[in-house]
Amino acid sequence: PPSSTATAPATTVIRSSVAAPAGASLSAPTTTLTGSVVRMAAPAGSTVIRQAAAVPVQSRPPILQGPDYTQGAYEQKHADDPQLQNLKDIRKTSGLKHVPVGDGLSYLKGCAVDGKLTREQFMEAYGALLQANSIEAPGEDVQHAVFDLFDRDGNNVVDMMELICGISLLCAGTEDDKIHAVFNVFDENGDGFVSMDEMFKFLTSVFKVVLTPNVMSVMNSMGVQVESAEDLASVTSLECFKTADLNHDGKLSVVEFKNWFYA
Repeated sequence: PPSSTATAPATTVIRSSVAAPAGASLSAPTTTLTGSVVRMAAPAGSTVIRQAAAVPVQSRPPILQGPDYTQGAYEQKHADDPQLQNLKDIRKTSGLKHVPVGDGLSYLKGCAVDGKLTREQFMEAYGALLQANSIEAPGEDVQHAVFDLFDRDGNNVVDMMELICGISLLCAGTEDDKIHAVFNVFDENGDGFVSMDEMFKFLTSVFKVVLTPNVMSVMNSMGVQVESAEDLASVTSLECFKTADLNHDGKLSVVEFKNWFYA
């Protein structure tokens, strides 16, 4: 969707002890966090602690960066690498194109520890996944290239959102197969809906990995101070439901989730 330019206070503190209810409203201006996993908005209860010079920010719907972003970032990262060339080579050589997206995502998620996979953990789980599907493992150089594709921020760890993006790119399945696989990661109790609680829990696990001191420093320099991963997850969950829960029943159906995730 087209962007519009808004004006925000120079410093905003995001402070929230629990995930906000689905029906809550947001009145503060949206803040785009370039390079982060999400674009989020401060809730109505947020505290503006300094009214300094206004800075322009882009007002857009809150979304999680999907596979298109990962593919572009990967191709840019390896633009000059003659051995890898592009994403198509990885798809051909990784073996994951023969693995159903739902199977790949659920298996690697199950191997994650505290919502993340180190390079060593990823390589072990990746090899076991291929073996379970009777697929010959590629060479070590390809295996490392697969990890680098998943690890889009280059911190040598694959978090849950990076896992979703990488699996969506490389594993077999239609668009519907992929959105259902992603939906099932959020829908922990398997009732066919994503609740606010499930959204909050998943995003907290992601932010605990990606909200490093360096990221916090960048956010602070942009005028946004977040006190914890739970705070950011609460704000993001609230804005997600405000945008995506069209029938206001406090839960997201597959259709509502798809509209939000790939907005």
